[in-house]
Amino acid sequence: MDEPLNILVVDDDDVDRMALKRVLGKTHHSATIIEAANADEARKLIAVEPVNCIFLDYMLPDSDGKSLLIEFRSNGITVPILMLTGQGDEQLAVELMQSGASDYLPKSTLSAELINRRLNNVIRIYQADVEKRKAQEEQQALIEQLKEAHVQLLQSEKMASIGQLVAGVAHEINNPVGYIKSNISSLAQYMEDIFTLLTFYERTEEHLVDPAARAEIQQLKEKIDLAYMKTDLRSLLDESLEGVNRVKQIVNDLKDFSHVDEAEWQSTDIHKGLDSTLNIVHNELKYTAEVIKEYGQLPPVQCIASQINQVFLNLLVNAGHAIEQQGTITVRTGTKGDEWVWFYVQDTGKGISPDNIKHIFDPFFTTKPVGKGTGLGLSLSYSIIRKHGGHLEVESEIDKGTTFQVWLPVKQIEQNLELNKTL
Repeated sequence: MDEPLNILVVDDDDVDRMALKRVLGKTHHSATIIEAANADEARKLIAVEPVNCIFLDYMLPDSDGKSLLIEFRSNGITVPILMLTGQGDEQLAVELMQSGASDYLPKSTLSAELINRRLNNVIRIYQADVEKRKAQEEQQALIEQLKEAHVQLLQSEKMASIGQLVAGVAHEINNPVGYIKSNISSLAQYMEDIFTLLTFYERTEEHLVDPAARAEIQQLKEKIDLAYMKTDLRSLLDESLEGVNRVKQIVNDLKDFSHVDEAEWQSTDIHKGLDSTLNIVHNELKYTAEVIKEYGQLPPVQCIASQINQVFLNLLVNAGHAIEQQGTITVRTGTKGDEWVWFYVQDTGKGISPDNIKHIFDPFFTTKPVGKGTGLGLSLSYSIIRKHGGHLEVESEIDKGTTFQVWLPVKQIEQNLELNKTL
């Protein structure tokens, strides 16, 4: 073995124990032999000593070897265990092997050659098993990495698509919005000029010589309700201008949310990202939830803003979906010292069961009906926050609600910046 060979010999017979120790010392010169005279001593030793092989006597004063063997295996001890017995019963040998023994050695046939051969054999099998488990673990780790890479690819494609969409929408909408706003401003000015002229005409009405003309003018003014029109036209123009500004704000929020031109690490205003995301999901939330904002004082945070905004979006949409009728969503922010900022999204929805909460960050896991969710939102959020050097926590209680809390470092360490250039 590559590691030092530490052999535990558990036997209540001093002579047998010393004989076995002497044989092992000759055949495995570098081995360390640890001795125990009973089961209790064996338990204490194995708890503190690094053991990679055990010789275990079947008959002990405080336990039978089979029970101790089963106990060791139940406690996760996987090293080779060779059973020693003064009996040569084949049925016993089968029982011991079925209970987890690596081999079975009758004391009556023990010899240095047999012990050496059997020991080397079980160690070789054990090493092969360890290598197999290691390969399986590496394979599983690779599968998890591939899953994560797949999720990240979906995330990148999603954000790229959003960025392209937003860039196109912004370009297509900003131009007409710009000239509509300009035209409304010009129209408002022209209207004021017309009203000024109308006011002058009204002052000259009394100087008209023809009574019939004066009566006709008065009748027309009453018919079109000129006084109301003057007031209402101003209101219509003000509302139209407000609507245009709202459209422009939505476009700006979309650009802030996706950060089309900002795919690198930079100092970011977390509150600005939260506000732009809240504006985007406003229509999603307004029918079921009242949003309460409780912002603390936050420093600029070094992050990839578009990805943090994606986390905001996922948490807010999930909170909205969790509320079945009417409820509240609280968005709170704060700091811990100078190194950490945090924010949480808390809803008063239906909550998450303990069985599901263990899996909510797993890719493709969802409790939503078929067609209502991909199971990627929380997994993506967890991955994004982890790769920003932060962590995402969740607390939930059935029928009372759920809180997702995100912790982010204010500054990224250089190693993290290099590692996450491909985020």
